[in-house]
Amino acid sequence: MNFVRGGPRYLFLKTENPQFFYQKLKQKFKIENLDFQSAIQLATEESVIVFLGDFKNKKLKVEHSNFILYLNLSATAFMVEILNNKYLTNELIKITAGPGQLVVRVPKNGEKIIEEIKANYQAEKLSILAGINKGNPESTIISFSEDPIKSKLQSLNKVVNNILVNKNTTLIFEELRRDVIRYITHGLQAHQWSELKINIYDSDELYELEYKRLITILSDLEAGIILGESWTKDHAFALFSITAYQIRIFTFLSALEIKKILFAFEYNNEGQRLVDYDLFQQNNKISWSQILNDNQRYNRKELAFKFRKEILEKLSESAKAKYFDLEAKIKEKSKLIN
Repeated sequence: MNFVRGGPRYLFLKTENPQFFYQKLKQKFKIENLDFQSAIQLATEESVIVFLGDFKNKKLKVEHSNFILYLNLSATAFMVEILNNKYLTNELIKITAGPGQLVVRVPKNGEKIIEEIKANYQAEKLSILAGINKGNPESTIISFSEDPIKSKLQSLNKVVNNILVNKNTTLIFEELRRDVIRYITHGLQAHQWSELKINIYDSDELYELEYKRLITILSDLEAGIILGESWTKDHAFALFSITAYQIRIFTFLSALEIKKILFAFEYNNEGQRLVDYDLFQQNNKISWSQILNDNQRYNRKELAFKFRKEILEKLSESAKAKYFDLEAKIKEKSKLIN
């Protein structure tokens, strides 16, 4: 699981003629002129967001920018190109770096974790926009998300909170990489992570493909840490055992959240049930009917498809492509067997 990663860098550029300078930048770089929200959604660790404004405006604020530019390269690479091109440097009057940014993954209802980090760093809660305006090169915005953080924020709606810390980003990154699991453990109910067992049952015995399909989903969702794998026997009935491939995972997600993922992907895109994924917590089997726990009756396949659609929207494009490729291979091999 990935708990902490870097964010984009922010630069403020002032020039006499922002429109003219923007056109010059377009000749040198692949840039996108966007609104603030769109730029944040595109931003990755190795990217830069440039706020280009008129030097006559004394305030260096995001909202006073003539252009908000997104570049898919590091701030260092961008500045090297600027400094090595006199036709660009001659137009610049002032360059100011904004704060650094980190993104931290927290469990659902992780407010206690955020509060502990905020208190330890004597930080201030604010929005990303306010943090950029208020911060400086030696400060850091820490954004918290309950979703997998991968390489992008995807949307500001995925951010549950932000704090501004008056400390260098590199130092905070090293500290959080070391301490974030302790923060998360303190914030969990009863300070406990869950060790869960997933049993894979496949009548067609396409275990390798079913395993890869499941791991593709769990890995992209950053759902847990795999502790071990092995073949096992499930004695479901007296004098009768079933072979299963078992995966043990360690996670801060609830057993029901993991069960929802497993249940959703027992079916393929055409509604065919490919596999059984059973989930056990302390040897207690978790049923799909426990996921909603509202005493209502549901059509199993319809509910699985509803969850499948929700989860697929959270996957990265590369993970979805790999997943559908594996699903197609399973369908093809299953036809040959049956």
